[in-house]
Amino acid sequence: MLSGESLVAVLVLLPVATAAASLAIKDERWRWLLIILPSGVLIAASLLLLAQVLENGPLTFTPSGPWDSLILIVELVLLAYFVYVGVARRHLLVLGLGATQLVLFALFKFAWLPSGFKVQPAFHIDLLAVIMCLVISVIGSLIVMYALNYMQSHERHLKLGATRQHVFFFYLVGFLGAMNGVVFANSLLWFLLFWGLTTLCCYHLIRHDLTDEAEQSGLRALWMNLVGGLALVTGMSLAYQASGSLSLLDLTGFGTVAPVMLLPLALFCFAGFTKAAQVPFQGWLLGAMVAPTPVSALLHSSTMVKAGVYLVLRLAPGYEGTYLSAGIAVFGAFVFMITSVLAISQNVSKRVLAYSTISSLGLIICCAGINTGLAIAAAIALIIYHAVVKGVLFLAVGIMEQSIHSRDIEDMEGLVTRLPALAGMAIIGMVVMLFVPFGVLFAKWAGLQAAAAAPTVWFSLVVTFLVVGSAAGIVFWVRWIGRLMSHTAAGAGAPEAAPPEAEPRGSLSYLVVAVLLAGGVVLSVLAAPLVSYLISPAGAAMGYNPALDTAGWHLKTPFGFFTPWVLFVVIGAALLLPTLLVRVRTEDIRPVYLCGEHRASTAGGPVFTSLGDQAVPLVTGGFYWSRAFGERSLNVWVNGAGIALLAALFVGVIV
Repeated sequence: MLSGESLVAVLVLLPVATAAASLAIKDERWRWLLIILPSGVLIAASLLLLAQVLENGPLTFTPSGPWDSLILIVELVLLAYFVYVGVARRHLLVLGLGATQLVLFALFKFAWLPSGFKVQPAFHIDLLAVIMCLVISVIGSLIVMYALNYMQSHERHLKLGATRQHVFFFYLVGFLGAMNGVVFANSLLWFLLFWGLTTLCCYHLIRHDLTDEAEQSGLRALWMNLVGGLALVTGMSLAYQASGSLSLLDLTGFGTVAPVMLLPLALFCFAGFTKAAQVPFQGWLLGAMVAPTPVSALLHSSTMVKAGVYLVLRLAPGYEGTYLSAGIAVFGAFVFMITSVLAISQNVSKRVLAYSTISSLGLIICCAGINTGLAIAAAIALIIYHAVVKGVLFLAVGIMEQSIHSRDIEDMEGLVTRLPALAGMAIIGMVVMLFVPFGVLFAKWAGLQAAAAAPTVWFSLVVTFLVVGSAAGIVFWVRWIGRLMSHTAAGAGAPEAAPPEAEPRGSLSYLVVAVLLAGGVVLSVLAAPLVSYLISPAGAAMGYNPALDTAGWHLKTPFGFFTPWVLFVVIGAALLLPTLLVRVRTEDIRPVYLCGEHRASTAGGPVFTSLGDQAVPLVTGGFYWSRAFGERSLNVWVNGAGIALLAALFVGVIV
């Protein structure tokens, strides 16, 4: 069996090598082999790493040789490239932020750090890091495989004369290695390098189609992430001055740090907020929806944005019980609520997914701020379940978009009859996001109980935010399910207005969506073992007492039971018995009554006689409350409130 160090090398370097080969080899037939084989190796390596850490405990090591010099060179080149982008694109924010970060990092490295300074160990891989690695390597690899089919259709749709898939897969696959580096690194010098590489990949993947909108969205993502990078470098400088260390283990110490360390930790958390697209930085994630769907699924659902919440969660033991912790909880709960409300007004599918992603990330950050054993367990569970299920929804929407040539939810009406397999998987994915007894709801349940049990007055506000946000989530998910299941193209008993479209169900894209969906359901059924063998030990390794009783297949907190398998049996029976016992005959179906005589349906749908014997076609549609909950109405207030909460957080830490 490979050693732990070898597995880490595979998980970081194999994607980089695969990306380089993809850039060099443009033949499509070789690309499939080049992507699928390394993806299988990454999945296997991440599972082997899990087995080793479960058996032997955390893995720590420091690469020998010239690695420190190499990462220094790459970091300087990377920052110089960001400056070049600012000059070439004439973007003053990118130029200013890139140049400031480059100068500050150079001063820190060459003027403040002693010569030969090293961080021991450079890498620390515990169960939290392994959970993140599984999300990156398993879900990320499946998304990369999905992209093989998707990008062929994408380029045909754009009618490109020459393919750019080799460039696309260079950044897409290379990103997996950078993300694994982020979650493995204990040295902040290594961490900063991998953090910057994820920003680089994000920028190029968003701008991949090279349209004006894609270019502007890429630049917006770049400058907002550079704000976080600057906060990270500033925090590193302050942390070294205060403690003489650049080790994440030393900075948190598995316990509350000295007050002088709270400002560096606040800056690190702020960097996490920008990467996770929290208010007021949500604009870069919303703009990133212009990118091809695999980018949305990989960077903006399952992995890159998770780097931000991972950093906040990783630092949680260091700020436990402080004002910073309470401030993070309130901020995360506010983002969860307000972005759920904003999602109600959206009729574009990918924007709904974007807002719901930002909302879920806010909930994870809130749990990190609540900072109890139950809250940390809820945060880890949310990372797992959200990555799997939101990956399903992004990928399903990508296929829908290519099938109906629209992202509008209204245009998805009746897809359950035209694309039954795809629409069925999307509906099940939304049910898994929303309803009992699936894992996402279990994680929200645990987070809400953790907030309710917190002793300070601030957490009454947190609970209120969480309740309102959860209610808003029900609205936009149920409405979308309704559009997919509604069918008014023909009257009852009348022939279909258009024959169902053929579904390429044997394609790799469909297979990936089905595998991820099955994973979300299975992990929900196995919620208790997952908590017992992975989530609770991960929290314990961070210094938190297990807060969930997992005797048998039950989950229990001081507030009550969560019994997944019992609920699955009941729901399964409720769905199966009507199917077996009830038969609906065509002659029993009657057209809907809308206060008028039903006429023969036309190709446009059912028609009714209304006032004055006028023929009125039946038109249905969702209601989006855009005037009350729209971005135009709320964005100024939302961004202002987000800035005010962040300002209060930093003022409280400094004072």
